[in-house]
Amino acid sequence: MTRHALVTGVSGFTGRHLARRLVADGWSVTGTARSRTSGVDGVDERHVDIDDWLGLRSLVGEVRPDVVYHLAAVVDTVTTPDLGLLYRTNTVGTAAVLDAVLRSGTAPRVLVASSAFAYGVVAEGADNIGEDTALAPITPYGASKAAAEAIARQWWRQTGVDLVVARGFQHTGPGHVGAYALADWARQLARGATTLDVGNLDVVRDYLDVRDVAAAYLELADTGGPGEVYNVGSGVGRTMRQMLEGLVEAFDRDVEIRSDVGRFRPSDQPVFVADVAKLRRDTRWAPKHPIEQTLADLARSARVTAGRGE
Repeated sequence: MTRHALVTGVSGFTGRHLARRLVADGWSVTGTARSRTSGVDGVDERHVDIDDWLGLRSLVGEVRPDVVYHLAAVVDTVTTPDLGLLYRTNTVGTAAVLDAVLRSGTAPRVLVASSAFAYGVVAEGADNIGEDTALAPITPYGASKAAAEAIARQWWRQTGVDLVVARGFQHTGPGHVGAYALADWARQLARGATTLDVGNLDVVRDYLDVRDVAAAYLELADTGGPGEVYNVGSGVGRTMRQMLEGLVEAFDRDVEIRSDVGRFRPSDQPVFVADVAKLRRDTRWAPKHPIEQTLADLARSARVTAGRGE
């Protein structure tokens, strides 16, 4: 019997990779998209806003999914030009998705994709951040995700809707675009840049390949504990300098790196690395893509995008 998955935000970075895995594994996949298409063959895309309560109720009732992957979000980790859109999508949208699941009369598992930005300020010395670390977000995006988590877990306690929360750390890989450090550097290098102006390269971050993130979501939807929160990261800390050097090596060119103090963020955590012991304990997940492959594939996809003039 064919299994049905609903992926909100299917046209997003992680959503596209997750949809490809689901289709390859034989799932029937329906996805919500706001404006752009996912470009994934085999996905039935619906243009439903994630804060459209009636539209979501109709969609979930029609699809009757076995699993809902709630990935739709406004991802804005630093500046927020539209707070209303951010909270309507990330926070109220989560409530709308859960309401639609409850009213559909089905009992699917729901995976709610949160973010490590919900942690915010972490005590000095907490190099590997566990799921029991207090949430103290310092950006509107982090706050929106912390609020979405609270709504999701309250919903689970009150209604019994079967859900799991995946708290994702930073990730990159093929197809990564936008105003993110690695994606932006890759775009500039693909367009022939010989100098890069950068911020603080001494901070330590936890980067995971987006394909391994998608694999973790699949595993958590299968065996994650009901109502539980799981970090999704590599568990390995690397300085941003190491990440940039790896990316430059993937492009195989000499590049001048110029430090710009104007790009430093006073709120930056010196070290921000996930403790993924719980994820490994409760699932069969293990990352498959070494960071060198991740950066090489990011460089390759950036070249393709630049070649199309995008």
